[in-house]
Amino acid sequence: MKTKEIARQDWSEFFDRVSGSLRGKQIEIEVDTLDIGTQIEASKISLNGLSYDRKDDVFVIDTEVIEHLIHEPQQIFVSGEEDGFDSIEITTEDGGKQIVIFSEPLALPGPPGYQI
Repeated sequence: MKTKEIARQDWSEFFDRVSGSLRGKQIEIEVDTLDIGTQIEASKISLNGLSYDRKDDVFVIDTEVIEHLIHEPQQIFVSGEEDGFDSIEITTEDGGKQIVIFSEPLALPGPPGYQI
């Protein structure tokens, strides 16, 4: 698994470019901070998109259920390839980190006799 840091000046362009290919992936959002420890913020929810708002200095994880905001991110690392990320780790100003873990949505069979 290949891990690389995305340079801050590239965050907006990078996530605008890859967000479409990640739409519909199932994600889990894990928050790890010194004061609360490791917590699962959300699990098995569908991703709508990822973006970085340079003006407000906030990383946005938009899902079918919530919009998770990470204020003042310090570093962003991605694991995997652009067409199939395994995870994204965002470090925060307070020394914590938030991790987005990707998985494919469960493909259930159709009703009997159903064909695509």
